[in-house]
Order: sequence, then C-alpha cells, then structure tokens
Amino acid sequence: MSEEVDHIPSPVPQKKPVVPIGVAIAAGVLIIAVGAYAGLQARSQKASDDAAHGNLPLGQTKPVAATPDVVNRDTSGLSGMPCEHPNRRPIGVMVAGDPINRPISGFSAADMVFEVPVLVSDVTRLTAVYQCGEPTEIGSVRSARHDYLFLLDGIDGIMAHWGGSYWALNRIAAGEFQTINALQNPNNAFFRKSNLPAPYNGFTTYARLWDTLQKLGYRAETQFKGYDFKDDASLDQRPAGGTLTVGWPGAFKVSYEYNQTTNRYERYWAGVKQFDGADKRLIAPSAVAIMSATNEYADGPGGYNDMGIEGSGNLAVYQDGKVINGKWVKNELDKKDPIHFLDAQGNPITFTRGQVWVMAVEPTISVTWTAK
Repeated sequence: MSEEVDHIPSPVPQKKPVVPIGVAIAAGVLIIAVGAYAGLQARSQKASDDAAHGNLPLGQTKPVAATPDVVNRDTSGLSGMPCEHPNRRPIGVMVAGDPINRPISGFSAADMVFEVPVLVSDVTRLTAVYQCGEPTEIGSVRSARHDYLFLLDGIDGIMAHWGGSYWALNRIAAGEFQTINALQNPNNAFFRKSNLPAPYNGFTTYARLWDTLQKLGYRAETQFKGYDFKDDASLDQRPAGGTLTVGWPGAFKVSYEYNQTTNRYERYWAGVKQFDGADKRLIAPSAVAIMSATNEYADGPGGYNDMGIEGSGNLAVYQDGKVINGKWVKNELDKKDPIHFLDAQGNPITFTRGQVWVMAVEPTISVTWTAK
C-alpha cells in the first residue's frame, strides 16, 4: 500500500551561499523587512481599506478597545464540561491529518477541534484545543498556519506547533501571537517517537505544554467568556440517526454517523472509524459546526492557501440528530473576536455539552446529511 506524502513545504529554511558580511547584513535586513511587510499586509489589507473608508462587512460593527475580562466559569467555555480548571487558558496543538499518522493521539480529550484545509487541494490539518482535557500524548505535531492563529486568538488560545508557513511565522515573529514552537523546543515541550519517520514523529503532552506556557511567562487564565451550552436532548426528542458527509477528496473525506443512544457523532476518515491513537477512545463529538468559507491561494512564496474565516458565511450545526442552519461571523478588524455561531434569527447557538468539532469547508465541497 502506498503511503500518503505530505506535500506541504518544510518550514525549515535552506542554507544560503556565504557572502561578505556587510552585504549579508544589508540584504538580510531588506529581505526581512519586505517579507514581514508582505506577510503582515496581505491578511489585513482589505480590513484596512474598509476602515479607512468607514466601511465594514455586513452585520459587523466597529470593535471597541479590548478590556481584560475576569472569567469565572465552573465548566469549560469550549465544551461546557465540568473540570478542575475550567478557567485555564486554552492550548491549541497543530496536528497532522495525514494517513500515516492515523489514528491521531489526543483527539478524544480535546474540548474543541478546528479542521481546515491547508492547501487549495483540500489537504487538511487540525488544531486540537485543550482547556479541561489533559492527554498524555498529542500528535503528530505539525507546522502552524496563519488561519489557525486567528481561530485560536479568537478563543484566547496559545498555539503549540512545529515550525510554520511563511505567513504564520511572519505574524509570530512580529509579536502578534503567543505560541510554543518545537523548533525552539522550550522546556523540552516536544519529543520525537522512533516508530515514525520525520516529519510525522513529533509529539507532545498536555502536561509539558502547560508547564512550558507558565515558564514562558504567558498569561495562564483565560479571558474568553466561552460559548453557551445545554444538556443532551432527551432520548424521545432525538431522531433515529443519520450520516453527515463532507466530500473532501480521497484520504481527507470525512463522515459522521449519528448515534441516537449516545447522542454523539462517530467520526470516520476515508471510511475508517476513528479512535484515539493513545487512549483508544472513540472520536465522537457532541456537535459538528460546518462553516462555509472560501479557499484561495495566498500571495507570496510557498503555495500556501488562505481560508476566508473572517467576515461571515453560511453555517450548519449538527447536534441532537438535527441541523441548525444560520450564519457564522468573525470581525475582520479584530483578530481577537471569536467566531460567533448564529441561528437563522441571528441568536447565538447553544451547543450540546461535549466536544465541539468546527470545520471550514469551501462552497464547492459537498456537505450532505442523510437521515435514517
């Protein structure tokens, strides 16, 4: 059987020929300045133009200056589940979607998961976000993408990653985001496993990441107020079952089988039922939120993509065996604004308590629900 190859370019820079030191310094300063400017401008140009003319996307208002909030919840703001430390700052780990890494370790303990294409060909990666969950193994850990930085910043999350794309590393280097990067490997937060080839063998644990977050001096308490949650619908209010399918190509096709008894959506990847690679638990979120978003090439080197996960778009939330249609909204002028999941009347959707799985899917990809 042939192995799936990761076509995403390595984040590790290649060595350059030696040049005289004076020329090298001058050229280096120019390259860094141009690269940083391009990376920073590409994402914010439209928002800057809109702001200059007083225009905002439909349904959005000008952001007010952020004031640190004191959050005091007794359940996670990402899953609604009770735990010992629901007010901890979330940590989101960039993990692989490649078949060679399946089953992925750490999914079962995630409070929330983001799944987004990282190429225009719909190769996907994921970010598993932990606030209450404390898995003893997470991975494999892969490189950062700028779209995920914005998604995590909206929920006040810290990203853990192994290098990154041109765009992501520019934003991180500019000091816009706090992350834990395995290329520096602070506090030995990451390790490699001998049974997998690089770059698929990088792993971490929640305990290592949480310890590192504190030693790096990052704020430990969350300022994200969280989403609203409710208990499971009663059994007599749940439909018999059904299948949700997201038609990404080949090995990245995803489906969920709704289990009426457990009120959970059992995840399949390319037709294979998914269990956690470490604790062997079934991967079965309580809610699946599908955001319709564009997937286009980003300007600049590397052939990376840019998902339209700021602004607004159509939304379908699957929970309790039913679908809630509405809109998602994320303010383009405030990167710390979370995604707002709204129903058809514009009211915030209350999620069923448990793991929430968020997927950004372009309109050309089929999303179907087949009821039993």
